[in-house]
Amino acid sequence: MKIVFVCTGNTCRSPLAEAIAKDLKPNYDIQSRGISAFNGTPISMQSMEIIVSNNLPVPGTAQQFSEEDLDADLILTMTEAHKSILESQFTHENIHALKHYVKGEKGDVLDPYGQPQNIYQNTYEELSMLIKELLQSS
Repeated sequence: MKIVFVCTGNTCRSPLAEAIAKDLKPNYDIQSRGISAFNGTPISMQSMEIIVSNNLPVPGTAQQFSEEDLDADLILTMTEAHKSILESQFTHENIHALKHYVKGEKGDVLDPYGQPQNIYQNTYEELSMLIKELLQSS
């Protein structure tokens, strides 16, 4: 099973999601990408602090979402807008907003970029809950 998590810059939310999912399902191919990522940009200091303090696998540097990522079984975006952007650029039947896919409700995982560490922690906790629910049956 290959899952790609997508956010804006691939430095905050999607690397957190990747780390959480890899910890839960190390045998899966889990990756993260950004819609507007600059390849090689490091993960935000705040996200890295959470990853390290929770002993999660450390993702690589930021990568731009590309056509090659369409080989994923599941592409999960952090927002409804990310989903719309990808659908306007690529044809793929398995692009979903994470919250809608897991909970069946519209909504976004809010971007903690530039916010205090407690906001990053809130994002981590929300992602942990969603990803645990996502992967419990697989």
